[in-house]
Amino acid sequence: MSCDSRPRSIFLLAALLLLAGHAHAEDDLPRIHRIVIHGLERTDEQVIRRELLFAAGDVLDSIRVAETARNLRRLLFIGEVHIRSLDHPDGVEVTVSVEDLYSRALSPLISGQIDELSFGVVALDYNFRGRGQRLRLGLEDRAISGPWAELLFAEPRLGNSRRALAAQLAAGAEGHAHALTFSRPFATLADRHAYGFSLFSQQAVQRLYTGGQLATRYQDELDGGRLWLTRSYGAQTKMRPSVQLQVTHRRFTARSDDGYAPSDRTRVAPSVGLLVWRPRYKRARYIRDLGPLEDLQTGSWLSLRWGLAHRSLGSDRTFSFYQAQLAPRFEPTKRSYAELTFFTSTYRGEGKFYNLFASASAIAYFRLGVAHSLAVRISWEALHRSEDADQLLLGLARGLRGYAPRRYDGTRRVLFNVEARPTLIRRPWYTLASAAFVDCGSAWTPPRERANLVCSPGLGIRLGWPKVYNTPVLRGDIAYGLKESSYELSVGLGQYF
Repeated sequence: MSCDSRPRSIFLLAALLLLAGHAHAEDDLPRIHRIVIHGLERTDEQVIRRELLFAAGDVLDSIRVAETARNLRRLLFIGEVHIRSLDHPDGVEVTVSVEDLYSRALSPLISGQIDELSFGVVALDYNFRGRGQRLRLGLEDRAISGPWAELLFAEPRLGNSRRALAAQLAAGAEGHAHALTFSRPFATLADRHAYGFSLFSQQAVQRLYTGGQLATRYQDELDGGRLWLTRSYGAQTKMRPSVQLQVTHRRFTARSDDGYAPSDRTRVAPSVGLLVWRPRYKRARYIRDLGPLEDLQTGSWLSLRWGLAHRSLGSDRTFSFYQAQLAPRFEPTKRSYAELTFFTSTYRGEGKFYNLFASASAIAYFRLGVAHSLAVRISWEALHRSEDADQLLLGLARGLRGYAPRRYDGTRRVLFNVEARPTLIRRPWYTLASAAFVDCGSAWTPPRERANLVCSPGLGIRLGWPKVYNTPVLRGDIAYGLKESSYELSVGLGQYF
């Protein structure tokens, strides 16, 4: 044997001994002998088993157990999840206990202010046939746009695979919204790829306002499709590059002789993106919902995208577009949670930037005592050199509850909300809470206008249903607009922010 081959042989022998030792150590680790599912009343057991990230014969892994519990809790028809292990002579018996929530309901829909109320009814089943499929039928009479009917169906595990199918059929007095999506989303943190495509057709009436009054309106028709592919790298920090192709065709029609309407356009826009994300989670109570423990995503992320539309590809004009979002997430104290979000997007064509949109927001939640909380929101938004006559509205539906939904408009908007949320009654089937709040904001168009801050204090009531799908919260608020000395009453679903 030569001198050169001897070190190589020693290295190979050491590597084989290391692998053998690793295999022997893994054989000594506890393995899963049996998996038992408890707590199911309406859900097929296979729906739970297909979400498990471990199987009989696997080595018990605490990281996979924790992620499995999060995945199960994301199902709208599943509440609390407990996964326990018990040693047996043949291995480990894993028991998965789930809270099977009520997922079928006939519920009223009501939103808006008392003299501009949208109402209707929705029949839904978030666990159709006990197979985890979603079915929703809604009938509404919308205050501004009139009657609307909508049918939604989603199969999150097509043929018990990781692929999903979703369909929407919706039509009303002023338009329609149809969509079909086939996708393979990221189902676990260890997934390496996601892909999908969607087709959509939409028609709606867009309205522009001045001082709360309708200035003009036009019909907007949009047909198109989108195709995307994303890869995922890393463990503690996720790097997810992606490619996307979106094709759209838009047509605009003025609704009156003197009405404004943008120019028709066709866009073929390939783009590339990158997401950098630190997956972290916190189990918390009384932050966004009323009572149930929530899986708060406390990991920060950065998202970037660059794309190009070119006449040679079939677009009506040539331009590049840029998009960036930075979202720091952190916990100032053990009883608080903060979200910062910075976003900007713009187009560049013919040597200049236009269609610039920028926003910055900060939301903080503080737990007070055992069952109370305080929520604070500050946000700023700006439009610049819009391709269309776009605007930012401010009022009841946009963060200022003491004023009409479209009372203020402009290309700049600033908003401040603070809301104390005391919990009054806690029962297994319902939670009754209240809210005392102050909203302040302004919308204006520089340079001809200046920011004129207006405020509205108010009181509200909250009713939560922790045993029903998605833990819905019924909200009712009354607010007093200090500038106009008027009251606005509003109702809706979910916390205001």
